[in-house]
Amino acid sequence: MEVGKMKKAVLGRGLKALIPEKEEGRIHMISVSEIQPGTHQARKSFNADSITSLAETLKQDGIIQPLVVSPSGTGWKLIAGERRLRAAKIAGFKKVPVTIKDTDEASAAFISLIENLQREDLNPLDEASGLEALMKKFSLTQEAVAERVGKSRSTVANTLRLLKFPEDIVLALGEGKISEGHARALSVIKDPRKRKHIIHRIINEHLSVREIEFLSSGKKTGPKNRQVSAEIREIAEKLESSLSTKVEVKANKKNQGHIKIHFFSSDELDRLIKRLSR
Repeated sequence: MEVGKMKKAVLGRGLKALIPEKEEGRIHMISVSEIQPGTHQARKSFNADSITSLAETLKQDGIIQPLVVSPSGTGWKLIAGERRLRAAKIAGFKKVPVTIKDTDEASAAFISLIENLQREDLNPLDEASGLEALMKKFSLTQEAVAERVGKSRSTVANTLRLLKFPEDIVLALGEGKISEGHARALSVIKDPRKRKHIIHRIINEHLSVREIEFLSSGKKTGPKNRQVSAEIREIAEKLESSLSTKVEVKANKKNQGHIKIHFFSSDELDRLIKRLSR
């Protein structure tokens, strides 16, 4: 059902009249111009290339998962699906499928944060900010938040710790210039100048998490480490970026070797298994 027609029929009778009980939960088509961005979005950074790529996918396959909105004045407030909304606009969609939730501001905020925090492609810093927002806005403990988002308390605690890292690390992580593994390795470096220099090297030389650990420990990499080919180092870096954890790639002259993927909790192991099983 097109919501525009439904709204005209009940204009002036209040927001409740916009969404009779039988309409809530059903899929409707709403004009993108009537949807306002949500104010409780966990994701703070949106990669332009990723949105453009999603727009191309939407042109081919359409929007499979409807957006979630709630009534707001004469329009609609987005609760979940901001990436899809942005991509739909780029793809030239005039209307998008949505489900309507008649909910108050606090409930809408909670749904929006939870929906985003359960996505695997969320930037680790955005995830940390979203968890913190849940705790502060709804007076929840780490244990309570962990239960709501399906993670262990230790995983939530480790993620929140990212927000306490020095500003230069947080900035580089938020911009996607370093991985979460890099950020944790950098956090032990107390000298800001040394940290800045190593961040610069990570960006320009694609240093692995293992190499950062060597540099932060003050040890010098031996001849064997310097002989690691740029190709192997790049592979390790890509894997670390994709899996958001420490990865070691070893190879000999015959191109034989092994890949070691590190995990630091049972939740992280489950996440890695799901990612690798796709």
